[in-house]
Order: sequence, then structure tokens, then C-alpha cells
Amino acid sequence: MSTNNQRSAEKPPPISRAYWYCQLVGWSALLSFQMFALVALEPLEPQGAPSGPRLHLSLVLLAASGFVLSHLFYLQMRRLHWLQTPLRRVWPRLFASISIAAALQTTINLTISILWVHAIPAREHLRPAAVFVSWLVYLFLFAIWTTIYLAVHEFRSRRIAEVNALRMELVAQEAQLRGLRAQLNPHFLFNCLNSLRELIVENPRRAQTMVTQLSGLLRYSLQSDHTEQVLLEDEIAAVKDYLALEGIRFEERLHVRWNIAPEAGSVPVPPMLLQTLVENALKHGIARRPEGGEVSIQALVHGRQLELEVVNSGELSEQPSEEGIGLRNARARLQLLYGDQANIVLESVDHGQVRAIGTIPVKPSKAAQ
Repeated sequence: MSTNNQRSAEKPPPISRAYWYCQLVGWSALLSFQMFALVALEPLEPQGAPSGPRLHLSLVLLAASGFVLSHLFYLQMRRLHWLQTPLRRVWPRLFASISIAAALQTTINLTISILWVHAIPAREHLRPAAVFVSWLVYLFLFAIWTTIYLAVHEFRSRRIAEVNALRMELVAQEAQLRGLRAQLNPHFLFNCLNSLRELIVENPRRAQTMVTQLSGLLRYSLQSDHTEQVLLEDEIAAVKDYLALEGIRFEERLHVRWNIAPEAGSVPVPPMLLQTLVENALKHGIARRPEGGEVSIQALVHGRQLELEVVNSGELSEQPSEEGIGLRNARARLQLLYGDQANIVLESVDHGQVRAIGTIPVKPSKAAQ
């Protein structure tokens, strides 16, 4: 059973239509050229030279035999896997096969000329010099055929390899993107559940409200998990639920200001992008200040760029490790989706504030395309 499986795995693919088209066109073009040359040179031929329907038919038979021999040569290359062998190792076998094919074609040519055309005595055809010249002509013809075929095969193999490499890159990119998003959701849920745990004992009624808001966030997270982009207005609605949940925990220590341009709401953005910026502002800014602070959220469209800005009270840490996995993963997601056209910048501003600016192009992402 394993032997049969190995044989079926090594079975070459079916012969493509392009091969048959090239065969027919190539040998038909050669036949047409010979026919044209025969008609054009017929008035210049000496008396007694071969002519007439027999000679025309002999050219057709020679073209047909060339078609058959070249196809048998092609089948041999496929059967012996010469196309998958480096040229430096297989060229002696290629040359030997071309020489044999040229010898067979020369034999067919001589047979047709002697037994069919009858225009020139057989001894003239069988002169060693004439036989050798005929063999050289067909050797050159089959060498050209082999060169063209190997060049086309190499070109197609490289194109197929490039396409497969691109497909593998896309698969790896999608897997990496799903992994990054999977890291974001547990981080977000951890903060929410901690707030809920503290509130259940202190204020059950407000805990019920928090459960309702949390269920809305979970629904949004599950729905957005199946798409690479959501409308910014949907993302903003989820962020408002998130801030309402965090407002229960921070109470009077948290103040929020919004500035959303009307045209920004219809711009597609990666899900959880704005929420990540806001979560980073609360975790690394507001939560570390006993007196709390303010978070300012702004979304503006500048030309073909959407700018998301989140400014929070606090100080920017000089250690990159303090930035948080959420912000690092957000950058990685933007790189996968938009390349160098999108980025997130974290910087300090005056009066003890930190600003996170995310820019993305106002167009479908690579993954959406």
C-alpha cells in the first residue's frame, strides 16, 4: 500500500493545454515556412529537382513526425523527472536524447525521400555528407525546441513558487494576526472582571449595571473577532461602555472628554484599536495617580489619514517594557494590516500629560482586500 502511495505521489501532473497549443503552433509554423520556401524557390530549382504534391505531402509527414518525436522526448523527460533535476547533472542525458531524436528524424526524412518522392536517386540521399548535414539540421531544431521548453518550464516554476510563497506568507500573517488579537482580549477582560469583583460586595445594584455593560462589550468583542475592520462609530460605542465600567472603579478620579469629527465615524478601523489606546491611558496613567486625571479622546480625518489621539494625565516611563503588551500588539496589528502607512506614537506633552497618536489610512486594509 505504501509503495502505491509513493508512486501516486510521484505521478507527474496532467499535460496542460498550453503545451499542446505550443506544439501545434510551433510545428505548424515550421511547416508553413517550409511550404512558403518551397513555393518561392521552385522557379529557381534546377531541372529534375523534387516538386509536386508528393514533396508537399512529405513536408507534412516530416512535420508530423517531428511533432510525435518531440512529444515522446517530452514524455521521457517527465517520466524520468529530468525537469526536477539540476541542469548540470542532466544535460548529458538531454544531449544524448536530442541526438537520438535527430537521428530518428533523419531516418524518417531519408525513408520518405527515397520511398515516396523518387526525385533524386537513393545514393544521393545516402551520401555520408548529406546524412550528416541532415542530422545536424534536426539536432539544431530539437535543441531549440528543448531550450525553449526548459526556459518556459523554469519561468512557470518560478511563478508558481512565488505564488505559493505569497500564499504561505498570507497564511502566516493571518495566523500571527489572530494570535495578537487573542492576546488582547484576555488582557481587556482581566481589568473588567477585577472591577466587577470589587463592586459586587460594595454596590450590588451598580454591579448589575456593570454586568450589562460588560455583556455588551463581550458581544462586540465576539462579533469583531470575525472581521479585520469595524466602523469607528461602533468602536467608539464599545469604548464608551468600557469607560463607563472603569468609571465605576475610578469614581470621581476619572474625567473623559470627547472630540469626534462627524466624518470619522464611518472610517473602518481594526477592532479594539481605540479601546487599547484608552486602556493603556487608564492603566499606565490615571490608575497610577492618587488624584486620578483626565482622558481626552479625539478622532479627526486629515486628507487620507485618520488620526486617533488619546491624551491622559501622567508621566511617560523611560522604560519601553512599561508600555504594555496591549500597545505593542496594537502596533504589530497595524503593521500587518497596513504596513508602513500606519503607526502608533507615544509621547510626553506639557503639563504632565501623555499622548498616544494612532494614524491609519482611510482605505480598506490589506487583509480586507
